[in-house]
Amino acid sequence: MAKTKELSKDTRNKIVDLHQAGKTESAIGKQLGVKKSTVGAIIRKWKTYKTTDNLPRSGAPRKISPRGVKMITRKVSKNPRTTRGDLVNDLQRAGTKVTKATISNTLRRKGLKSCSARRVPLLKPVHVRARLKFAREHWDDPEEDWENVIWSDETKIELFDSLHAKLKKARGLKFRDGTKRSVSRYKWQDLCETF
Repeated sequence: MAKTKELSKDTRNKIVDLHQAGKTESAIGKQLGVKKSTVGAIIRKWKTYKTTDNLPRSGAPRKISPRGVKMITRKVSKNPRTTRGDLVNDLQRAGTKVTKATISNTLRRKGLKSCSARRVPLLKPVHVRARLKFAREHWDDPEEDWENVIWSDETKIELFDSLHAKLKKARGLKFRDGTKRSVSRYKWQDLCETF
């Protein structure tokens, strides 16, 4: 059943005043335009608790204070890679002991949901073509020339075993000296300077 709009405090007080004046529930409902069942509920509440104010709702109070919620929301907004464990530790240092599930629920209420970062492929077809072109252009460069190259990115991408040579060769090909060594490829941005 959907929640209906609450009556104003003035209307609830009028219902109680009219009841004390001796009017029936149905007469009060007709006079104020309120259902008889609503009038009866307000009168029963007044008889039991001597108030027409809203009583505290059932359920446990929130573990994290509004200030703590602002703190963790701000921290996650600044750094989306913040883990729930980091937030638990931050709140624990501030004096609030919570679980990771509580952190997740709090962030979800604030519209922040967790997701895994998209895995981006390292090499796109255009990169593969550019690197293959670079490799073919420098195929016959002597090994001494490679010592004078400054690579813009030294991230290594293994294709076979560990790195034994700086040259990028196709699989199954032999080096000029006739030896066959395992080769790894470098991920660089096709920027290099030769001194």
